[in-house]
Amino acid sequence: MRAPFASNMVSRKNNRLNELRAEAAVLEQRAGRKMARVKRNTGAVVAGSNFDPRRDTSKVGRYNTRQLASYVQDLKTFNSRGTQFSSGVRGAPLPRAGRGGWQDYKAGESMLKTRFEQQIKPFENERLPGPGSKPGAIKLGSETIGQRAEKIRAKHPTTTNQGYKPPERQPFNVKDAESLNKLTKANRKRMTKKFMKDEHKRAREEFGRMVADFKDEGLTNSVATLSKGQFDILWNFTKFADSMSLAYHHIKSKYTAKQQMPQEIIDNQVNQAKVLIEWVRKFKV
Repeated sequence: MRAPFASNMVSRKNNRLNELRAEAAVLEQRAGRKMARVKRNTGAVVAGSNFDPRRDTSKVGRYNTRQLASYVQDLKTFNSRGTQFSSGVRGAPLPRAGRGGWQDYKAGESMLKTRFEQQIKPFENERLPGPGSKPGAIKLGSETIGQRAEKIRAKHPTTTNQGYKPPERQPFNVKDAESLNKLTKANRKRMTKKFMKDEHKRAREEFGRMVADFKDEGLTNSVATLSKGQFDILWNFTKFADSMSLAYHHIKSKYTAKQQMPQEIIDNQVNQAKVLIEWVRKFKV
């Protein structure tokens, strides 16, 4: 015969299980209604996604008290006002709050935008060398550093370097939550001092690899004597990197004979690079 105490314990456990199952059923219904509202209001399809907290009924039916209590808590968290979603591409649900969520991404985007503005502000109104400029005879053009930066960003909104100004994304520009998390992590990485240092080092090394094939000792030495700040302006906010890269790829025969630049044009690209090196020396950075 079972002792009364043991019987009462079993009875209490059964009652607790039944209470939790009933509570879970109510919370599941609320979760379903919330997902319907989210889809109606934002277009985000949460039902059936990784963010849908509802679990298979057959599994829930075998849960013990601890497992059911955990499930109930998950449902409560989902149903709370703090759990909200935006709609990504084709209705992909993007969590708004939390690490890697939409608000986290926008905070990083804002910080990078502020850093970019701080970087470019001291010289954004400086005019770049214009047409007809030659080493030793620089003619300033009408385009400023700031104007060029905006033009490049409009044409290539996701280009990345030390002078990176992130595109002002909207939820419908993001594929899914995984992509959002990667974008958020990338922004967070770009904010670190290590990233800035590594980017500068990478750019210097990239220039070194290119210029070695030009066999132009004067060009190599002129860049080597630039300060870090001067090189960063040169590499990130002028067409220096583009001119060097274009000339380099033609010298390395990366194009067919029909596509190959005449030597005169290659020489012109290198001369324009030299003009920019001479021009950037005026900046005391």
